[in-house]
Amino acid sequence: MLKKKPVSGMLAICQHGQRLDLAHIQRNSAGLPVLKKWQSESFSANSFAAQLLGVAHDKQFDGYQCVTLLNAGEYQLIQVDAPDVPESEQKEALRWRLKDLVDYPIDSVVYDAIPLPESVVPGRTPPLFAAVAQISAIKSLASDFHSARLQLTTIDLPEFAIRNVAALFEEANRGLAFLIFGEQSALLVFTYGGELFSLRRLDIGAAQLQGASVERREQLAERIVLELQRTLDGVDRQFSAITLSRMMLSIPADCGLEECFRNNLYVHFDTVDLSEVIDLTSAPELLDRETQRLAMSTIGAALRQEEA
Repeated sequence: MLKKKPVSGMLAICQHGQRLDLAHIQRNSAGLPVLKKWQSESFSANSFAAQLLGVAHDKQFDGYQCVTLLNAGEYQLIQVDAPDVPESEQKEALRWRLKDLVDYPIDSVVYDAIPLPESVVPGRTPPLFAAVAQISAIKSLASDFHSARLQLTTIDLPEFAIRNVAALFEEANRGLAFLIFGEQSALLVFTYGGELFSLRRLDIGAAQLQGASVERREQLAERIVLELQRTLDGVDRQFSAITLSRMMLSIPADCGLEECFRNNLYVHFDTVDLSEVIDLTSAPELLDRETQRLAMSTIGAALRQEEA
């Protein structure tokens, strides 16, 4: 049987609780990302592995390069100073440093170092991100995709998926802040030149805001604003060479945060609309901002460049 010709672009297949999202993105001749396929399905009793088998059943995704994301609890992403040792010794030096920083036994994880570009801290050695994942989670995902005969080329992290989206909204030679609310937590990432250089997680998610009374929502909004102010000030001090152009917001609908931000934050902000930077013609349901918020990390994963 002839093998199908490889399909350009990345196919992101990601689990979000009891929901499986699938996004395939290619770039047109002008470099604009085009969403070619989009699916989002809920599942209950079946496992993620069973859902993958269902996706692969009709073989419409033969020849696709797949990317998926680790879930909370399966990894840590830590910013650390680069070890002051020769390059050949950096990995082992980082291993010893991580022993005291990660929540898992060091022998049960795999890790990688993602250096920041020198432009973020001119004249100094830039810090790096250490991505640490449980071996068991990596093996489980690899096994699930293999059983479904889907070509898994990359296991990525949500922070870098959101980085991929944020980079599309950057202005030349300016940094960008991007705040998105998941159901249980919020993620604030900072990008410059298409690269992630800082991040912060907040332990307040969409579920807390949407299910709160007016009084409780105001209290949560005050906490969020305080955390944002502290984070913005810290990033300004640590990365003083970078000027932020604005903050992009992907927040729960009708939660009152925009008015609170308008009155308390000094940084200019705009609401994310993916249709400004991605051709969503094939999935008109994604023109809805709330649907975009839920789909953001899967779409960001699909934006990953094959050569990256």
